[in-house]
Amino acid sequence: MTSEPPRNDFQEQSDANGSPPLFTWLASYPRSGNTLLRIILSSCFGQFSQSIYSDAEFDDPALLHAIGSEAVGPDPQLFLNVARQNKRSLFVKTHELPGRDNHRAIYVLRDGRSSVVSHYHYLTDILHKKVSLADVILGKCGVAWSDHVDAWTAIEKPDILVVRFEDLAAGNIQTLERISHFIGRPVFREFGISFRRLHAQCPLFFRSGSDRANIAELQGKDLELFEELHGSTLRRMGYGKKTSGKRK
Repeated sequence: MTSEPPRNDFQEQSDANGSPPLFTWLASYPRSGNTLLRIILSSCFGQFSQSIYSDAEFDDPALLHAIGSEAVGPDPQLFLNVARQNKRSLFVKTHELPGRDNHRAIYVLRDGRSSVVSHYHYLTDILHKKVSLADVILGKCGVAWSDHVDAWTAIEKPDILVVRFEDLAAGNIQTLERISHFIGRPVFREFGISFRRLHAQCPLFFRSGSDRANIAELQGKDLELFEELHGSTLRRMGYGKKTSGKRK
């Protein structure tokens, strides 16, 4: 689902050897706003974040600084031990399904039609994989969108905060306040994130940020397939009316 396999050793060790540090997953289906959440945590809350992946797609130091990315290094256990000793809070990016740990999570939800199109472009434009949009919709390139959403949002845990991509992108003050309450950190800087600037720094990764533009690409048989597999979850999550790829 990303440029490389996840650091499963980091995942497993996050729950090993006694009490873990205050550990919050930053979870989402790929291309649903996980990186935007990390930027907000850095810009508005002054918080670094980590990842079970390497963040290798970001080679601009200024962009890594904007994301607030902190490298875990080659020894996840050492990193976590130091975090425990220093009583640090960790905010860790993942696109994987929820594990057996008891960590809290912020889950970023995005209109699935937009997410699958954006994920398709990431796979083809950045990773140069020969896949179709239908492959992404079917879940052949990772977990299918509705399966991912259902797995994270159906968990009966009070410590999972669901936020929406469109609210993050707009700097919605109520959403920032919910995040603030959830992580126990005040908003110390107003939202001032410029997608145009992010696009200039990394145009392939930050394509347009537009759900409308992405959804417009989902047409014909691909739209019909998405509706068949994910339409009920899409509407249950509050997005879109029933759609059809058939043209009048």
